[in-house]
Amino acid sequence: MPNIIRILVPIDSHDEEAFKTALGYARAICEQENISDVILLTHTKSQLTQTSLASFLGKQAIRSLAKGAIRLSNAISLNAETMRTMHRPARKSVVVVYYAEPDILDFVDGLNNIIGVVAVPEFPGEAEEWVRRWGAAVHGQERRQSAPLIDDPTVVRALSALTQIVNLSTGLGHPRDKEHADSVLRILRAKGHADPSNYIKSWAIQNGWRPKDGAALEALSRKIWGLVRKPSLSGFHNVEERYRRWHDGAD
Repeated sequence: MPNIIRILVPIDSHDEEAFKTALGYARAICEQENISDVILLTHTKSQLTQTSLASFLGKQAIRSLAKGAIRLSNAISLNAETMRTMHRPARKSVVVVYYAEPDILDFVDGLNNIIGVVAVPEFPGEAEEWVRRWGAAVHGQERRQSAPLIDDPTVVRALSALTQIVNLSTGLGHPRDKEHADSVLRILRAKGHADPSNYIKSWAIQNGWRPKDGAALEALSRKIWGLVRKPSLSGFHNVEERYRRWHDGAD
């Protein structure tokens, strides 16, 4: 999902200032990118009526959102959606993710037609993985150059080679692709590389995997690095040549 503007608003989600700041960023992105649709995304509909959002929006706006869009300005409209109701937006949109946490942020990472994402976490730290994944800007903080998710170049080259082989439309759902992933991770573990599990899902999403498939790759990685002993490689084909290419960066 390249070229998407991503911003974290680390203000208490129950403070109206967080909501106003998030909408301000959303409007600014719309104006910058010449688009007109903002989507307020929550986990459930009840969060619009039974949480702090109810007082921020007001009864009239909530009633209007239940029927359709409301106007933020002459050119920009706001719709409310949940993880259950939201599908691919018909038009390019900015998403304000309220009460953001890893599951809903992964959900947004799997959507198309998104130009900007503004995240307001309910609790501090819940969006840290997402910020690191994308190098998102953080409100009130100086923009820093993002560090690589995985700093072992051999592991990165191995995962890149796997990404070229796997059908990303099905991920590890196909047995053959799961076998490829299993062999790559077992070779890396047997060769003594550090466990990349903490960042492998984010790396995968960043490199075109669907979020649920990135999660499946993470689960497989944790399983393999959780083995008591290093795995045997006797059943795999051409192990040393494959590993040499990953290690040396040779084609």
